[in-house]
Amino acid sequence: MKNATTKGTSAKDRLENLKSTTAQALFERDFKPRQIIIEPWLRTEETAVIWADTGVGKTMLCLSVALAVAGGGSVADWTTSEPRKVLYIDGEMHLQDMKERLEILFDSPNILQREKQKKDALANLEILARQDQTIGAPFFDLTSKESQKVLINRVVRDKVELLILDNFTTLSEGLDDENDSTSFKQVQDFFLQLKRAGIATVLVHHSNKQGKAMRGSTALAATFEAIIGLEKPRISSPGQAKFVAKFNKFRGKGDERLADRTWSLGDDGWLVSEANPEDPSDDPTLAALKSLQFTSRAQIAEELGVNKSTVTRRIQQWEKLGILKEGEADELFSKASELETEWQRSDLYGDEDEAF
Repeated sequence: MKNATTKGTSAKDRLENLKSTTAQALFERDFKPRQIIIEPWLRTEETAVIWADTGVGKTMLCLSVALAVAGGGSVADWTTSEPRKVLYIDGEMHLQDMKERLEILFDSPNILQREKQKKDALANLEILARQDQTIGAPFFDLTSKESQKVLINRVVRDKVELLILDNFTTLSEGLDDENDSTSFKQVQDFFLQLKRAGIATVLVHHSNKQGKAMRGSTALAATFEAIIGLEKPRISSPGQAKFVAKFNKFRGKGDERLADRTWSLGDDGWLVSEANPEDPSDDPTLAALKSLQFTSRAQIAEELGVNKSTVTRRIQQWEKLGILKEGEADELFSKASELETEWQRSDLYGDEDEAF
């Protein structure tokens, strides 16, 4: 049996004609600069995977990224350079749930901050969901060569700059075993083709049973420039997107935004804390409380630039962890108020002394 051919050329001939370059020629070659998709962890022609256990908040984070890139906004301190076309492919979520989540994020104060960003996001973000198709209609399967070809042609035709695939399990029905590295080769080739086409890609994936690593073959990790794990914090809040984001792999030049940090989604949008959820030493809310310079939650909120409800949630977290005793926050506020009164009296008496 003859080898498969492409445009009349055998596989053997194609291998023999593979291009090579000298170091000198490589130094002299001009490459188109890769542009920032979302700083600091994704550029054009790069791929990333975001993995987490069910219910942690990975879809909320990825939808936030989609809106930010489409509108030229930000996700907390992850920033974009300009609005770009985004295609979000979802393999399982009900379209009504998708709408409700997007509505929450659309009005979040630290994703799309200006009206122009919101207008651009509405125009540039396209949602392609399995649940939006007619019953029985075929859907994208990342293990299918035909499906891969159709999808690549689509993103190139529509000038998509960021493709988000949510999630790997629901979009890879032809992959019998996620732990089989040989079976995964066909999926790896798909991501390489997207890179060659200049498309940045984010794949959403599930964690293993322990929730401490990405599910499936280790061959998956070799494909991506960035791997971001979202782990459950020690104290979680039911119904709230909350996690510790950890960069398990990163090939570029990073900064402090790649450090392990706690993310939570509230009324103020994404709140990001540098502190380990079990280590209060760097928490600004706790530091402000114990400084005895603030007499109320509202004063701390004003100082830190957040809502009062955010301060209340942080205090409740430290109470659950046993860092603060129940009612200790109110006692500290009372002491701060007493000190403030003493300082006021001291200033008053000091003025009287000067008068004499």
